[in-house]
Amino acid sequence: MARTTREHRPAAERREQLLDAAVAVMREGGISAATTRVVADRAGLPQGAFHYCFRSKDELFAALLDRELDASLGHVWDAVADAQDLEESIAVALRALLDHVRSDPEYHLLTAELVDVAARTPALAHVARREHTAYVDHVEQRLRQWQEVNGDLSVSPRVLAEALVAASTGISSAWLSSRDDEAAHASVALFSSALAHATAP
Repeated sequence: MARTTREHRPAAERREQLLDAAVAVMREGGISAATTRVVADRAGLPQGAFHYCFRSKDELFAALLDRELDASLGHVWDAVADAQDLEESIAVALRALLDHVRSDPEYHLLTAELVDVAARTPALAHVARREHTAYVDHVEQRLRQWQEVNGDLSVSPRVLAEALVAASTGISSAWLSSRDDEAAHASVALFSSALAHATAP
């Protein structure tokens, strides 16, 4: 049997190693600690492997945000497309996103900091915009599917999607600051009811 060496690992596997290593480094020392050399060392890879997978540290940060976006979206908004009760489906999605944040608060504080850094950095500002736009696009698509079955909303799906993304971001941020489950679930109930009733067909 051929022996597997690190040199023959697929590029996708190395990328995941480097992303995991970057998260581990940043958990310990913050974003500034994640130099290309330190991340490669933590991953057990030569520094050349970093530059093979990522053109820069900024590209690594962008990939981390993309991975978190995929994880946080998952299928949590998919139920909206199939549900008749818009209020309950919004509440289910917001609670699922809140649970995702509650499962690893320190990691989500880190990704929130990455978004802030991207928004403040001219070379990375497009990354923050892209993450937000991708999130809104995903929710808007599910709302348009809901409309096809249940009739038009009183506002455009894009407007409601923006509001839902703002609500989910705000609820998550508030919970990360307070760790108050009761307040977070009350906010979910209030936002779900208000948004569903304000935009009902």
